[in-house]
Amino acid sequence: MSAKQTSRWLKLTSSVSSSRSEIPATPQGSVARRSISRPRMLCWMVTVVILVGASVYVRAEIHRRIAYLEKRPTTGLTPAGGTLLIAGGGHLSEMIRHRFIELAGGTNSRIVVIPAEVIDDEARESYRQMWLKYEVKSVDVLHTTLRATANDVSFCEVLSTATGVWLGGGQQTWLADWYGGTLVESRLKEVLSRNGVIGGTSAGAAIMSGIMIAGGRGTPVMGRGFDLIPGAVIDQHFIKRNRIGRLYQVLERHPDLIGFGIDEETALQYAIKTGSFQVLGQSCVVACVLDAGNEKSGKFRLQFMNPGDEFDIERLRRGDQIQPAFSPFEEVLFGE
Repeated sequence: MSAKQTSRWLKLTSSVSSSRSEIPATPQGSVARRSISRPRMLCWMVTVVILVGASVYVRAEIHRRIAYLEKRPTTGLTPAGGTLLIAGGGHLSEMIRHRFIELAGGTNSRIVVIPAEVIDDEARESYRQMWLKYEVKSVDVLHTTLRATANDVSFCEVLSTATGVWLGGGQQTWLADWYGGTLVESRLKEVLSRNGVIGGTSAGAAIMSGIMIAGGRGTPVMGRGFDLIPGAVIDQHFIKRNRIGRLYQVLERHPDLIGFGIDEETALQYAIKTGSFQVLGQSCVVACVLDAGNEKSGKFRLQFMNPGDEFDIERLRRGDQIQPAFSPFEEVLFGE
């Protein structure tokens, strides 16, 4: 074979090999990929259907529970006396704790704690120790998630001798679900009628009003509470979480109520028989009430109350000004 023939032969083999490399692959890989992607697509479709169905169910359940909370009947009883100590959440100061013990009878106090959360034995003991350190006579923790149990006489027996009941923080809707309209609610009102005290913080504060703010960030979700404080609605974490707009919306629906917005580390001490109240703690309480003489305008008046301030419901509705517990700075310097 001549050199010229050899050169031609090399070019020929080179072109053949390159043309082989350019031949498209068999469709077997594509078919395999399609056979794999179809089950995957089906799986995604099933997942989407399940998620959509679950979201629809959850929304329907939320609306059902809200409707139940709003329509749930109360016991119909009205406390004849006693004191409420309504704390706005956050850190619960020793001042507020000591005031609760003092109102419950000091060392003769018989305290019952009702948590607004599901608890185990360890948490139950923690609640007991929290109040036993004040050297009271007894501390019991009352807890169930079953309304049948909450209507059981023996379960509620400890409330018959209680001088003070503390409603813990957590979820006010759980307290309403578990105890609203049951024998427990009736026994709570009997504690007040014996001139006892009921205190609570956060969820334990919200549940005290009949018209209850059950939740909602912008738009309030309403429910039915224990109706311990007449003619009022409670909102908590008030300044800290900027809830004035939420309280306004509630009062637009219920203009006959007074709204009490209680900030964190602060409490409102309310005497049911006289309607008088006092602020204690570190921040303030904001009272929101329909402006006297301008009821048709629908305008609400805000009254800020600081620690030490004392007032009563009648004067608040009338529009009287609160005399501050501490003298203004100008009076201290220059006199009246």
